[in-house]
Amino acid sequence: MILQNQRLLAEICDNTGALVRLMDKRSGMEFVNVLPETACRVVARYERNGQLTGDTTFQPEDASVQPLENGAALCWNMAQGITVHASIALEEDGLSFRSYADCGPKTQLQLVEYPVIGGMDDWNGAEMIHSFATGLRVKDPLKHFKPGEGVRYAPYPECFSGASMQFYAYYAPGRGGLLFMAEDGESHQKWLNLYRNGDSMEATMMYGFEEMGMGKSFRADYSFKVRLLQGNGWSEPASLYKQWAVRQPWCSMGCLNDREHCEWLLKKVGLSTFGVCAGQDRSNYIRRYHKDANTSVFHVLGPDWAHTTQSFSGHNPGYSLDGWVPTNFRQANLEAIREVGDYFAPFEFDLFGHARAEESDEIKRKAEANRQLFPEKGHTYSCDAYDFFMMCPCEEHTHDMHVARDKQIVAESGANAMYYDISANNLLHVCLKEDHHHPKGGGNELTKAYRRIYRDTKEACAEAKNDRYFPVGTEMINEVFLPELDFYQARAGAQPCSALEMGPYKSLLNEGIAELIPLFAFVYHEYGAVRMDGWGKVVEEVGDLFYDNVAKIYLWGGLYEINHEYSPGEAFDGKETRPEDHYYNWKRSFGYEYAPGRARYIGQFANLRTGAGNPYLAYGEMMPPPAIDVPQRDKHYYHYNHGPQAIFSGDIQLPAVRASAWKRTDGKVGYAIFLTNTELDEQRVKLQLNAADFPGAEKVVLRTGFGNGEPQETRMGPLKDETLTLTLKLPARTPVMLEIL
Repeated sequence: MILQNQRLLAEICDNTGALVRLMDKRSGMEFVNVLPETACRVVARYERNGQLTGDTTFQPEDASVQPLENGAALCWNMAQGITVHASIALEEDGLSFRSYADCGPKTQLQLVEYPVIGGMDDWNGAEMIHSFATGLRVKDPLKHFKPGEGVRYAPYPECFSGASMQFYAYYAPGRGGLLFMAEDGESHQKWLNLYRNGDSMEATMMYGFEEMGMGKSFRADYSFKVRLLQGNGWSEPASLYKQWAVRQPWCSMGCLNDREHCEWLLKKVGLSTFGVCAGQDRSNYIRRYHKDANTSVFHVLGPDWAHTTQSFSGHNPGYSLDGWVPTNFRQANLEAIREVGDYFAPFEFDLFGHARAEESDEIKRKAEANRQLFPEKGHTYSCDAYDFFMMCPCEEHTHDMHVARDKQIVAESGANAMYYDISANNLLHVCLKEDHHHPKGGGNELTKAYRRIYRDTKEACAEAKNDRYFPVGTEMINEVFLPELDFYQARAGAQPCSALEMGPYKSLLNEGIAELIPLFAFVYHEYGAVRMDGWGKVVEEVGDLFYDNVAKIYLWGGLYEINHEYSPGEAFDGKETRPEDHYYNWKRSFGYEYAPGRARYIGQFANLRTGAGNPYLAYGEMMPPPAIDVPQRDKHYYHYNHGPQAIFSGDIQLPAVRASAWKRTDGKVGYAIFLTNTELDEQRVKLQLNAADFPGAEKVVLRTGFGNGEPQETRMGPLKDETLTLTLKLPARTPVMLEIL
């Protein structure tokens, strides 16, 4: 069966129902031209000899393909009474897929995988992008992935090992490609896959674990769309996705400029720390970071403040409120934070819910009953094991304890915010308990429960603080939590050092084949959730990749993060923090001395963010990056902040200059291009400014000198003609701002 319009041609195999051809009629480029292995897959369990089997994958035994107006209706029969129904609709620039599955009374559906779109070759230099973590690009994936590798089993809305948004793309730069996106505004459990299958790339969507039971059907009540691209880099598919995404419920509250938000976090803070001990005196670090970076700092203090032990070695206050409070913050730290004008949030292992050994059997029974039941190991369809003891967010005890606990913590400590580790963005939104307040599987019911917990906790903490607004943040981010979350911690900006969310692609990161790209910031920056990133240390030993990481994180709208989690604080006069005083014992000393010059380098960006760059880097909308031609340079790195057994070192080639472009969102006409030469020698950059890209703008101003003094301003000429060509001399390791007004 052929489906076509002026833009594209698609062919559906009459025998299998699979998409076997897809062509852009304007360019003549063929995207799919090989018969895939199958049209769909179903994972199910079925009753055999009175027992339920393990997960079994089923494929079609026969297919029915019927024409519809501008589309087709499809049906596949499988064993154990499983039937999959689907429809394909022809759209102006692509195809739209919908599906549902039924089964017999003795079969339990687990997952449905449809559509399966295979047969995509390397197109002579194709790239893939994915919303894995917050943005991943891989060059020539078919060449560098082994069969089965890529982004496979990337769960949504869990984004620690999965997708933070519902799209990915595969394209040949300058020629064309395909955008794949799920238009689900209700955050159902799904997996967004793009991986190598045999000798070609394959794209699929999986859904399930939503409302499970013998004989129950699964339905994806939303479209999965495939749209044609021109191949204009990663910002093209991100722009198309954004057109849909910002109309969804998670953006209904409006941009930051149009709604209530945490102003100190957006306007005053220029730097963040993570994991500085809360229960040990670390006031010297608090004062020194603030002084040398010359900015207010947001500290997510370490977990060692809880009434009973909270550490990285498995100790947690757990199920009962009295394990958490009263708190044990070291007053010297809180006094230093208030004295210098900084802000802080306590670190919490958010919903860890096991009872402590000394608690009663009754408490232990309640904790077990409240526990979130994940699929067993090997059946999570994720690279994470999910062997945590977590409280199910749908249970009233979880909600009530979370709200009461954090309200008391804020009342006792005066905390400015709360931070939740291993929370909604790290966990499958699946609970298989059948006696909880959700269907078996849970899916979007768990997502809604997390949102309710965050909302009610924010209100309770604001009341305790006597403030109108109280911010909360989490480890990692997902689009559906934008109304509730104000900040998030990430480590991907430390690439290739990061061992966590970009860990599965570490070898490709080292080789420059894979890289982090700012997809999440491009789609959502003006809607909130400040990124804390970098996983950094302020010592010379970490190498000159440090200068690139700092520049990249700020120019992409984030806050650089100095991290104390798995290693000592920088040494002052030869003395560093001791492992036995920490919540994680790194079992060795390093002795790396604090480097105030590196703190002052960070301070340039901090003052840029809180000063002239604030309408853009804190509140603005990211634009496609400017086209600049700069040399590649070797950057050395040495990363020791993941325990003594996980020290990463090496060299990586990166551009000598980082650049980004932004526009204002406060109703004023304003655009900015930020550039940073991360090398020691001067770099020259040629820029062409096209007037059509900056509607309403008339003049161009160069702003420099974002250290301790007043920034300098230089008029660069009017923007009257179609293009204005500028050649800029960029000094060593200094950010500059080109503002177009």
